[in-house]
Amino acid sequence: MARVRDRNPIEVANDLGHRFWRLLPYGRRCGNRFMHVVRAVTARNALLVELGFKGGSITMIRSRWFLIPFLLSVLLADTGMSQDRAVAVSAGRDGTAQITLANGEKITIQKEPGQVGISESHIGPDGTVGWLAEYKVEGVSYPIAGTLIIWRAGKTIRRLPTEQSFYSWTFYAQGKQVAYHVGPLHGELKSHCELHDATSGHLIAAWDGDLESESNRPAWTKGLSH
Repeated sequence: MARVRDRNPIEVANDLGHRFWRLLPYGRRCGNRFMHVVRAVTARNALLVELGFKGGSITMIRSRWFLIPFLLSVLLADTGMSQDRAVAVSAGRDGTAQITLANGEKITIQKEPGQVGISESHIGPDGTVGWLAEYKVEGVSYPIAGTLIIWRAGKTIRRLPTEQSFYSWTFYAQGKQVAYHVGPLHGELKSHCELHDATSGHLIAAWDGDLESESNRPAWTKGLSH
């Protein structure tokens, strides 16, 4: 009867690395495609360290084998999460917002009542998505941006309306907050800006001043303009 040689930890880690490498979507064209490779290599290196591979020698501690399923589950969960991440936002022909995920899936968001289009879409560092919903207003020949829509993890989490018009908006604090500039349709004496929590909509700060001044304005207004 042939004897089966016991495999050392490095061979096991290499085999596991090759198995999960084939699962990574490195062939797809998306904004964060290189992050999958970096995360895979990082996870594999961490696995080798936990197995006791240091400088070409093995100081294997068998009790550490229980960490293998944990590390691999983290790798798989992170890969799947990245594929659900939004990479683009576009306007549909009927004025809806269409979100494209890293895996190529497109999600169409139901329009707000009276919505005719969208404008100024942004994707935050944490994957949160936002855009301005536009409406037709009687007596005005062009659409007015009247609501800021915030979308995250498959659902709309917040709607921030205004009785005036949105001039500009941006994500702040790594996507956890949103800042925007609103005002009348025709001219303003001062720029009214607000900072809100993206999830709850809670007002964090408000400021009225000159957005063209670089020396006398809060840091969270830096991404705003007329």
